[in-house]
Amino acid sequence: MKKRHYFLVLCMLLLPGLANAQSVISGTVTDDTGEPLIGANVLIESLVIGASTDLDGTYTFQVPSDHVGQTLELTARYVGFVEQVRSITVGEGIMTEDFVLEVDFLQLDDIVVTGVAEATPRKKLAFTVSQVDGEDITLAPASNPIASIQGKVAGVAVMAGSGAPGATSSVRLRGATSITGSNQPLYIVDGVVLGANQVDFDALDIADIEIVKGAAASSLYGSRAQNGVINITTQRGSATPLNQTRVTVRNEFGISDVSKSLQANSSHDLQVDASGNFVDDSGAINTCGNCLENGYGPGVIQEVNPHGAAFFDNPYQGTLHNGFDDFFDPGNTWTNYVGVSQNSSKTNFLASFTNVAEQGSVLSLEGMKRRSFRVNLDHRIRPNLTVSTSGFYSQTENDGVTGVPGSGAFFNPFFGLMFTNPLVNLTERDETGELKIQADPLAVEENPLYLLENTDISRSRSRLLGNFRARWNPLDWLNLESNFSYDRSDQDATEFYDIGFQSIDPSSVNDGRIERRNVVDEAINYDLTVSLRKQFGDFATRGQLKAQIENSNYFSEFIIGSNLVTLGNSDLSNVKQFCTEEGCDAGSRDFGNYFETVWSEGYYATAGMDYKDKYIVDVFFRYDGSSLFGAEERWQPYYRGSAAWRISEESFWPANNPITELKLRASIGTAGGRPNFQAQYEVLSLGNGQLSKSTLGNAFLKPELQTEMEFGLDVGVLDRIFLELVYADTQVEDLLLAVPLAGYYGFSSQWQNAGDLASNTIEASVNASVYSSRDTDFEVGVIFDRTRQEIAEFNSNPYVGGPQSLYFFREGEILGSMYGNEFITDLSRLPTGADASFFDVNDDGYVVAVGQGNTYASGPGSDGVLGGEDDLWGTLVNVNGTNYRWGIPIKYYDEANETDQVQIGNGLPDFSLGLNTTFRYKGFSLYMLWGAQIGGDVYNFTKQWGYRDGRNADQDQGGKEESMKKSTTYYEVLYDATAKNSHFVEDATYLKLRELSIGYTFNRQQLSRVFGNVLHSLSASIIGRNLLTFTGYSGFDPEVGDGSDPTLYRVDSFNYPPLRTIRAKLEFQF
Repeated sequence: MKKRHYFLVLCMLLLPGLANAQSVISGTVTDDTGEPLIGANVLIESLVIGASTDLDGTYTFQVPSDHVGQTLELTARYVGFVEQVRSITVGEGIMTEDFVLEVDFLQLDDIVVTGVAEATPRKKLAFTVSQVDGEDITLAPASNPIASIQGKVAGVAVMAGSGAPGATSSVRLRGATSITGSNQPLYIVDGVVLGANQVDFDALDIADIEIVKGAAASSLYGSRAQNGVINITTQRGSATPLNQTRVTVRNEFGISDVSKSLQANSSHDLQVDASGNFVDDSGAINTCGNCLENGYGPGVIQEVNPHGAAFFDNPYQGTLHNGFDDFFDPGNTWTNYVGVSQNSSKTNFLASFTNVAEQGSVLSLEGMKRRSFRVNLDHRIRPNLTVSTSGFYSQTENDGVTGVPGSGAFFNPFFGLMFTNPLVNLTERDETGELKIQADPLAVEENPLYLLENTDISRSRSRLLGNFRARWNPLDWLNLESNFSYDRSDQDATEFYDIGFQSIDPSSVNDGRIERRNVVDEAINYDLTVSLRKQFGDFATRGQLKAQIENSNYFSEFIIGSNLVTLGNSDLSNVKQFCTEEGCDAGSRDFGNYFETVWSEGYYATAGMDYKDKYIVDVFFRYDGSSLFGAEERWQPYYRGSAAWRISEESFWPANNPITELKLRASIGTAGGRPNFQAQYEVLSLGNGQLSKSTLGNAFLKPELQTEMEFGLDVGVLDRIFLELVYADTQVEDLLLAVPLAGYYGFSSQWQNAGDLASNTIEASVNASVYSSRDTDFEVGVIFDRTRQEIAEFNSNPYVGGPQSLYFFREGEILGSMYGNEFITDLSRLPTGADASFFDVNDDGYVVAVGQGNTYASGPGSDGVLGGEDDLWGTLVNVNGTNYRWGIPIKYYDEANETDQVQIGNGLPDFSLGLNTTFRYKGFSLYMLWGAQIGGDVYNFTKQWGYRDGRNADQDQGGKEESMKKSTTYYEVLYDATAKNSHFVEDATYLKLRELSIGYTFNRQQLSRVFGNVLHSLSASIIGRNLLTFTGYSGFDPEVGDGSDPTLYRVDSFNYPPLRTIRAKLEFQF
């Protein structure tokens, strides 16, 4: 307090003349414990003047003399605290205004901008808009910022189809909204509606993310928002203390690796001698041109029992190799960030540069590199006229494991990796120094390391985002705003196989091949908004009119050249030409291109009112037109109606009630999903010089229409606990389906509005300040969600589709159900007439034929001697005239429906949970984010393929009791030539430590003693992502998916596994 007195005395000494002409406002800003809040802003917004607090929490600024005698509003603002506004009458001389701010744990006054006509405090929302603060994201940032919302918001499913560096994430908000279209939400960044789904910027740029999950809130965005909206706001200079400049430097460095190492089968079914050498029928060591020293290779023979059954129970001898360890190698990862920001009463800006690199965990690949630059600028030309601009550019490069996007992959190294024999060293080279293409003499798949070393797959992407906004308040109750935004994404990909590329089977790439692809995605948006706000006594009214124009363009092209001339040359001029006397042709080239342009317009009006901040009503109507709609359905309406009642604001609510906030709310709204570009048109296919009819046009094609009813309850307890409960019921009508047509139409199909989806979601979230004192804080957050969805109507022929054709699409079907053969696990499901006494349930849970008086353990060695005539493996069991193979699982047949295709799994979880905890003691902090999925299934197609060559660890019978061993035929039946079946449906339940951060932040007093006033902040931490997973799933990670929507199609199909990352971070600001 002495420093404050000295400061005031100094002002009086230095400004004696000024006191007669101007007013000086000064004071302190502290928290409720008396601690100064450094960098708090105190300002008179109507005059665009103010100041920020220094190390002692003091501030001072001057008010021009012509405002002396006026009554003005003075505002004190600090992040994480409740803003204070007070009316003051400006007098001459020095005025003292001290502020004591309270922690805003419930954050009811936080401003929401997504799904609403204008910036609105959370306490006045009548529907759900979830927020993730930038500080929560940067605690353990992901290279893909969308991944940072995983586990933090109820009702949000995030899944990456690949763990490769730079891979994008699929997001589904609540239930699925389309079968044939995307379920990805609409992305908006600083007012720019993204034309491409990739989010190419960095998590360190983010100020906050707002998530609107369904039509009850997303109706504001009309025909492109039925999947919800994710609105990302990046940092701006306005967060910097007034009249100051800040430079922030952050560096992270660490390693990433696969989160789990798989083990292959370490036993075989082949005949060996006493030393473990592979022998022929005569007992001599097997020899062949490419056999290994121990005789492994062509000519080995299977060791069988008297009935012809074999077992994977002979251990491999000699030096063994784990192919997974040869293939995967921890890679480095680093991030460098520099940001410069400045804030004054009229202008603020932030400029940042970020450099990100992730090598990944695959040997010899460089991974992903991204460099990005951002500039955000706000300027107040006059007190009632402001302009803002945002600019962003990024350049991303990465090398791929499989083929370039838009082209089928010739080889997948992850596929061959699953068939690696433990005797084989994948890193061994031949006499020319080349890795062996067939490292395993019996393999039918290429050496995965050879593929990586000899295939050049590169991808690059540049992204340019720009936004300009002008806002004018000609009257207190009238606001005009104009917004222009631009988004352009350029993607280039190259795949190169040099001359002499080897493959086990002949391939078109053996003589060299070059493929280049380019995609340009561009979106331009312009809108003009008129907003009105007027207070009539206790009634606060608001309204808004908006006109919006959108234009998007998409262009792609490719060229492929085969049969190259010169080694090591990836230029297309290297393609061999065939010449005659009449000239030369273009050589073995193929090329093509595609272009589309879309125009859309939207107009909306909205009106809202609240009475004494407790009765809140909002209505909305929008009219959208788009060139994607059928010619007879060019314009479509959307609406919303919502209401909320803040019961805790009623006069009858006791002042000392521990429930400090209680709000009931309900909302109903509609939003749409646009058809794809070709859907409304007649499509003709050109092949071999002939045109053929493909798709019949539809002038009456409409967008999909989602109607959502949402009911919510918000409860605040003692200003320290906040509970949010939500129930959302969703109906999606006019599903877009490609309906097969009768032959007389001349076309094979037509896009029609031919179905409905129904879903409901329950969400709950709790945030609690468990303990808070001057030095210590402990906060906990919990989320819960559960979604159910089904196809309510399907006016087309039922069909199977999705990855591996696992999914059934028909009326009444649960969307996400898997279908295939079921191996019987209950004696009651035996075929009609089968005598149950002939069967037993084995230790895998399958019903198997064993014969009367036997058990499943009556197999090899049941009498203590292996290989005797009493071994039943390989024999038949006759049950009422039907022969069953002894000990072999039996497929179920639905006799009533005459089908063997039954439901074998469901990708949707029973429910999902998230738990985050933050503990702070003085400068020390510990943050953890846990995630859990209970129930839900994954189809492990990767594991199924491994059964083909006896490479999966399940097939290892070594070390088992003789009576418990299973024959090779047992696993061949389960493999079933990769036919989809229940054996490979696994429970995807897990508990995962998603994020961890342990750090220390030095306070300003500590820094000032060492660095003076040079450093404003300094922090260091250890950051981890995807650190621990507790699960019974046998693959790399249960969070796996495939196809167009990994959140829905839960299939493990030779994907790049998710990575575990550990980093060290150092950040300072001056």
